[in-house]
Amino acid sequence: MMPLFKCKIWNKNLPMKIDNKKLNGIVYTPQWIVGLILDNLDYKSDIHNKKIIDPACGAGAFLTEIVVRFIEDARKSKIEDEAIKTKIENNIFGFDIDKEAVKKCISILDKIAQKYGLKNIKWNILNTDSLDKSFFSKFFDSFDYVVGNPPYIRIQHLGLKRREKIQNDWHLCKKGSTDIFIAFFELGYHLLNKTGKLGYITPNTYIKTKAGEDLRKFIKFHRILKTMIDFEHNQLFDNATTYSLITILDKNHKKNTFSLFKGDKEKIDFIDEIDIENLSDDNWILTSNDILKKLNHIEKRGLPLGKIAEIHVGITTLADNYYIFKDIEFTKHLAKIRLKDGRVFKVEKEILKPIIKASVLKNSNEEQNRFIIFPYKKVGDKHQIIEETELREKYPYTYNYFKAIKEVLDRRDKGKPNPVAWYAFGRSQGIDTSFGKKILTSPINQKPNFIVWEKEEYTFYAGYCIKLDGDLHLLAQYLNSKDMEFYINYVSRDYQNSYKSFAKSFIEKFGIEDLNLINHQKQNQLLLQNCLRL
Repeated sequence: MMPLFKCKIWNKNLPMKIDNKKLNGIVYTPQWIVGLILDNLDYKSDIHNKKIIDPACGAGAFLTEIVVRFIEDARKSKIEDEAIKTKIENNIFGFDIDKEAVKKCISILDKIAQKYGLKNIKWNILNTDSLDKSFFSKFFDSFDYVVGNPPYIRIQHLGLKRREKIQNDWHLCKKGSTDIFIAFFELGYHLLNKTGKLGYITPNTYIKTKAGEDLRKFIKFHRILKTMIDFEHNQLFDNATTYSLITILDKNHKKNTFSLFKGDKEKIDFIDEIDIENLSDDNWILTSNDILKKLNHIEKRGLPLGKIAEIHVGITTLADNYYIFKDIEFTKHLAKIRLKDGRVFKVEKEILKPIIKASVLKNSNEEQNRFIIFPYKKVGDKHQIIEETELREKYPYTYNYFKAIKEVLDRRDKGKPNPVAWYAFGRSQGIDTSFGKKILTSPINQKPNFIVWEKEEYTFYAGYCIKLDGDLHLLAQYLNSKDMEFYINYVSRDYQNSYKSFAKSFIEKFGIEDLNLINHQKQNQLLLQNCLRL
């Protein structure tokens, strides 16, 4: 077991109210985490000649403890006060984009220094954008330690100019919808000297998401991963719901193995020495080697679910409160709908489709009373939007309703024009694939709950469906098994209260070894191949 420890908290009673903390992804770090990271970097003794930087220092959670340790180490080495001041100015650095946070940080560090009789220190604590590569390149290869709690903010939430600059400057952020803390890993690596060490507390999302794939490959390639401390679903921060992971990188490590720990605020336990080569680029499953073998067996047996069946998401309107309604009052040809603001409208009964909210569905016998306004018509095997002229003529009540809420619909998707029609769903996914017989599951759940739904006229939203040209009930048995519960418990993302993600990316690799299902799938493949030949 890794021991916990006490560290000096110099700033625990100081207010840290920064108006733009959410915008800049600021999450203040508990002092015990600061100490845990510094101890794992061996930042404890003989450090007064070592250079250290926090590139997202905020109000100084890391720097307060760093300065205390630095001064006390220098004092133990009998270094004079003036020399200590010079060493602090040359060896301790912090940068942050928030001007007020930097001021607060310097004020706190001044008070700490004064407790040791040190005054007028010229702190290297600067207000700047740490992801400005052109500025920071002059610091590359300079530091023995890089530490911190980088900001957590999705790149799409940034202004266009800054977003494009980050994507151009930092290789690990070039793809998709990423988080800027990933760029801080790349920055930190470049800031380290040849034997430098990095310690960050970040969300654990990068070990499983597509956005973190390049970072995972980067860490694997350079063989620098020394330690991981995974806090799983345990919450560490008072002002944010996040699932945290401590990552320790060491340029001098050069091994394929790393030490895995798991824990919470009370205790941290050693799990295993993990061979990083056993971790897939698609998804790092942080568990013991024995469990990794069991998970690998489940994935390799039979055929994966994604090969046997189709997995689809449901309807996505981007304005569910204006398309989906419960407890509708029906007349012969019309239906009365009520908005949450109290307004009442009529729409044609014919344009409504029964819909299931998969995230709340408990069993196949549960009565459903939701309907969706479905402005599409079937043309062959596909649905097409009903043209505006036809909609106005054939469904005048529905058309008048859409006109009444047009402003709301136009605001969807950050105001981008809908390429299909202004009254179309926000996304086209699920429009064709959501009908028919299917197995439904919530996107998150504590345990597997895959429900067979045989009423073909129903569509669905807020979940996933699994379609199989075969025995749905037999497949559902395997999906609701203890094997699936065990599998998901380790491969999936964590949420509060022991909830797990049942997204397609996590369930599609689950191995199905039932010969009836496998043979049926193979027969369908052969039939398709023969048809293509003909």
